[in-house]
Amino acid sequence: MEGVLIAAGFSWPNFLGPFHVVMLHYPIGFLTLAVVLELWAIRRPSDAARQVVGLVLGLTVWVSWLAVVLGFLQGLHGEFDPRVLLIHKLSGLAVATLATVTWLLHRRLYPNPDRLALRRTYHGLLLLSLGFLMVAGHQGGSLTHGSKFLTAGAPHSVSGLIGHAEAASSASVNVGTLVHDPYLEHIQPVLERKCYSCHGEEKQKGHLRLDVRESALATNEDGKTAIVPGDPMRSEAVRLILLPREDEDAMPPEGKEPLTPEETLAVVHWIQGGAPFGGVPTPAK
Repeated sequence: MEGVLIAAGFSWPNFLGPFHVVMLHYPIGFLTLAVVLELWAIRRPSDAARQVVGLVLGLTVWVSWLAVVLGFLQGLHGEFDPRVLLIHKLSGLAVATLATVTWLLHRRLYPNPDRLALRRTYHGLLLLSLGFLMVAGHQGGSLTHGSKFLTAGAPHSVSGLIGHAEAASSASVNVGTLVHDPYLEHIQPVLERKCYSCHGEEKQKGHLRLDVRESALATNEDGKTAIVPGDPMRSEAVRLILLPREDEDAMPPEGKEPLTPEETLAVVHWIQGGAPFGGVPTPAK
């Protein structure tokens, strides 16, 4: 049996790592519930309320450490932006550590709830744990969906305010290419909406980045190239886009919005025309 698993490329980190996405919801729920119950216990103190808070905090500790371990296994894939991944790891580790200390302080405090300094420390650490939980959650969302996932569906007035500085900077750098550039006008928006969440700056599934010209044109270990300028039919990206949705290799994967026929045709024409990136022509291979 072991030989079969090895031959099939099985590894425990690859198998267990994705369960991090399931487990991470439990620390969020339990820690938030602990804060709500603690507020209730402050308003209406009782031994029963304190016991329930202690139970929920204990559960928070166990699921937090389990989520941390699974998260570190998931991070071994090397498909994420290192900076964002590091912040996510450290903030997640901080949540588990702070939750543990908070739980231990709760156990010391509540045979003796009148110890003011200990109670203030406990409440402070509980709120600090919640703060780090929000940071970890946001960074985790950025790894999975991209850094703009929270504002992607925002009204234009809100998204305009958030992205004003970035847009101004981009305009100053690309003023020459913004006049009329098919890539910037038609192709990049499609890639941003449909591809960059898995193949962008913050996550590189299959070690592929489509927002960087050199990476998009590079040949992988299997001898396949995502984009072959001038030859859409040799481009792996086109092949995967055209696969039936029920095919497990189809891109974007199941659960994500596929390219429309018009978007697919635009990408094919762009590659056929040499796949220029932002006004930079790409020589055909």
